[in-house]
Formats: sequence, C-alpha cells, structure tokens
Amino acid sequence: MSRRNYLSPQFLTKISDDGTLNIESLIILTCAIFIASIGLNVNSIAIIIGAMLISPLMGPLLAIGTGLALYNTNILRKGAISLLAEIIISLIASTIYFHFSPLTYASQEIIARTSPTIWDVMIAFFGGSAGIIGARKKGANNIVPGVAIATALMPPLCTVGYSIAAGNLKYFLGSSYLFLINCVFITLTAFLGVKIMKWLSHSAGQPGLSFFRKPTLKEVGIVMVVIILIIPSILSAGHMVNKTLVDQNVQNLVANELGDVNLIKENVDSQEKTINLTVSGNKISAKKIQAAKANLDEYNLKGYSLNIVQVAQVNPNAENQLDRQVNNIINQRQREQEQANEKRQQEQEKHNQEIQKLSPAISSVTTVSDNKNKQITLVELKKDISAKKKKALVKQIKKKYPNINLVEFVQESEKE
Repeated sequence: MSRRNYLSPQFLTKISDDGTLNIESLIILTCAIFIASIGLNVNSIAIIIGAMLISPLMGPLLAIGTGLALYNTNILRKGAISLLAEIIISLIASTIYFHFSPLTYASQEIIARTSPTIWDVMIAFFGGSAGIIGARKKGANNIVPGVAIATALMPPLCTVGYSIAAGNLKYFLGSSYLFLINCVFITLTAFLGVKIMKWLSHSAGQPGLSFFRKPTLKEVGIVMVVIILIIPSILSAGHMVNKTLVDQNVQNLVANELGDVNLIKENVDSQEKTINLTVSGNKISAKKIQAAKANLDEYNLKGYSLNIVQVAQVNPNAENQLDRQVNNIINQRQREQEQANEKRQQEQEKHNQEIQKLSPAISSVTTVSDNKNKQITLVELKKDISAKKKKALVKQIKKKYPNINLVEFVQESEKE
C-alpha cells in the first residue's frame, strides 16, 4: 500500500521546503544569476550550464503547481512569493551586470533566447513532467538537475536583464516570452502530475473514482490560455524552419552551381526575396552566374533574386576581418538612419509648434507621413472656425512648409 501512496507527507514537505524563500536560496540564486550572465556575455555554453545546475527557480514553480492541484494555499503562497522575489532579484542583478559589462554586443547565446518556438514549449512540458516525478524520489537523484538544464529558466531571465540594460524591446519581448513559456508549462505539468498522483492514491480505495469526467469551467479556461500561449511559438517555429530550409537550399545552390568557391558571407532576406552572397576562390564566369540564377527554381528558391560579390582568395583571418568590416558598415548605416530619423522627428516637432502659434484657435498640431512620403498635417481646433479662416490657415501653412501635402482640421469634441 505504501507504493500507492503517491502523495506522501514527505513529498509534500519536500515540495513546500523547496518552494520556501530563504537566505540560502537567495545566495545561490545570486551566484547563478551572475554565472549565467557571464556565460551569456562571453558566449560560453559550459558556463551557462553551470548556472542552470545551481539555479533554485524550479522549486517555486513545482510548489505553485502542487498548491493549485491540491488547493493548498500554504504551499501555493510560499511558491508564489518565492518565484516573484527570485524573478525581481534576477532582473535587478542581471540588468546591473550587463549595464556595467564592457561587452555590450548580443552574443549568439543571448540571441538564441529571444525567439521561442514550439520546441521550447515541448521541452518545458516534458521537463516539468520529469521534475515533478523526480521530486518524489527520496535522496539525491539526477532528474531535477537534468530538468534544470533542459528547461533553462535562468538564461532567458538573464537575457531579459540584458534587454533592459541594452534598451532592446525585441529581445525583451522574446526572452520574456520564453521565460513565461517555461514557467507556465512547468507549473502546468506539476499541476497535472499532482492531480494524477492524487487520483492514483485514492483509486485503489475508491473503485468508483473516475479520472475521466466533464471538465470544469476553470479547466477549460486553463486549456484556452495554454493554446493562446502556444500559438506565437508555433508561428516562430514555422519561420525558423522556413529560414533553415532556405539556408540549406542556398548552400546546395552554391555547392552545385558555383563550383570550388568559399562562401564568406550569406544574407537571405525572405521578405524582399533576395539572396546576397560574398564568395572567394576561383573566379566565377558570368555564364555560370547566369546559369545559377536560371536554376533557382530547382532549389526551391522561386521568386528570389541572386546577387554575387566575388573577392580575391583570403585566409581565415582576412575573412574574419572582412566580416567585421561588413558588419561595421551595416551598423554605421543603421546608426546614421536612426540619427536622421531622430533629427527629422525633432524638426517636425518644431514645425508643429510653429504652426500652432499661427492661430489662437489651434489646440494642437500633428504631422505624419504616409507610405509615399507625403506629409499630412492634422490641426486640432479648440472651436470651429469659418471656412475662410481655414483656407487662410492652409495657405499660411503650405507657404511656410511646402513639403506638407495635405492639411486637415478636426475639433476637440470630434476627436474624442
């Protein structure tokens, strides 16, 4: 009968203790944060794995799932408080680290935590299942540390800290979503695991007890939330698979059509349907390039345009230097574009303020540009004015700012 006692007091005590916030857990957490941040910063997988092994984040999630399954508010409260405190501490520590770190670029390990896919959902689900089973085992075992590595709670949380320090909204949303996926599905599997263990513990003594029943409204709601949470990861996975297939097709194209050349740089733009290749080695004849362009359909690259830049044969050091130079040029152009946009925005704001001073009837001025670079100015009026005055204002505005193509008037009441 003891083997059937799946929800033993020892198991619940262990879950409660692991989900309780204490000074030892906070010290270990702080160490894990800095280890993971350093590993992400220097692009070291080994260091990141070390942080995963000592991270105490799994305990509170298993406690939350167990508390929800058993309606045990004590375990649930301990787990929720611990998780919230550990998230806050992790974000503060990782943000501080990345703010002062001299290495400001986004490493491949950081970028890898910003595009969650359906595979991350599956890892969290199966990892959480193994975690709740491993928590039942007495003594030391290798299940929970293995789950800590698989679900990787610490790296995405530290990537959120990097995103905050770098002010990168795209990375922030991606890494936050990955951390949310891990938290939700580990909690969900703990919830389901404890529900099943509860059913197994009582089924022997209650033959009529059925695990299969009509779901409650709360359970339907949980399923809907899970489905909504999964959808973006499926879309991201589809995009990643498509990109991988396109990259593989480009590799096959280079190997079969261009001959003995070294591919220095590959840039595939799926939206613009362009393939830009920088190659070195034997000179490629114009005839061979034309043949490669004509055969794009055979490599499932229909609709793409192919551009090839040939450079002289270079050694690996020169290749790396060339790659850095190309990246520096691209980054410089991006910075120049951002500065130009910021300058244009400041000038536009100044123009809006000057237009507002043309009449006391004007409440505010907003100018926007459409997709054809036509400037449209929206003038908000405190009260309606005659058509003659509007016409005179339009004439003044266009005379002072010839780039404005259209002026529209709206009253405050209409806007509301």
